[in-house]
Amino acid sequence: MKAGFPKATAPALRPGPARRLRNIWICAALSGLFVSKTQKTMASEPKYLLAFGDSLTEGYYNYGTRFHPYSLKLQQLLDENGYNVKVSERGLSGERVVDDQPDSGMVVRLPKLLDYSAAEGRNFSWVVILGGINDIGWGADPYTVFTGLQSLYDTSRRHGARVLALTCLETATSRSDTKPNDERSRLNALIRGAGEEAEARGDAGFAVLDLEPLLPFPRDRYDAAGDALWDDGLHLTPAGYDRLAEIIYQGLRDKLDDG
Repeated sequence: MKAGFPKATAPALRPGPARRLRNIWICAALSGLFVSKTQKTMASEPKYLLAFGDSLTEGYYNYGTRFHPYSLKLQQLLDENGYNVKVSERGLSGERVVDDQPDSGMVVRLPKLLDYSAAEGRNFSWVVILGGINDIGWGADPYTVFTGLQSLYDTSRRHGARVLALTCLETATSRSDTKPNDERSRLNALIRGAGEEAEARGDAGFAVLDLEPLLPFPRDRYDAAGDALWDDGLHLTPAGYDRLAEIIYQGLRDKLDDG
């Protein structure tokens, strides 16, 4: 049996001068695009966001045996949508805005925290502030609480940060449909008013996100979807804190590029 001869293979066609020039141009363009995007990414410095507040910021649930702060989901949303923002969570369960003790309360803790961060060379671009419900629970006057919140807003602004002020969530004993004029509602009206004033004067450094209508307490026992978000009469479940993060992200995303 004769050994077969290998089939003839057609010689590879070499591109002509015009095609070679075009290929070189395409490679150079792609290389330049890659380098440009790499340099842009390397040059981009992260911004820092502080989530500051009480147990609703710390993510308290299951009677305080577990915690699921909204900052976890917020960081995920920022990462997934291409924002170079690093979130720090500093919630403290049970804390009031203005405490009876001279060295306690948010008005004492926040300035210390911001001073420490500045000394470490890390300035926050945004501070998200949620507080006041514990003060109201202890019978504090809404105007006194709001004065304390204003101090937190001003402290953050002096630090160089923009402020997203959150209104107080409803509770099982304080719902907007049953108690529209109670102390919590009065405090929220003051917070909203501060946002309206800032908007009227064109102050882009301060904004209010009204949580009350966006994350309402369940209206009845048949509201299964709403009930899944609430752990007790005051705190949220992990799903509820994730929902809170989504609301905050929606309120922030159009503002992150310019501040």
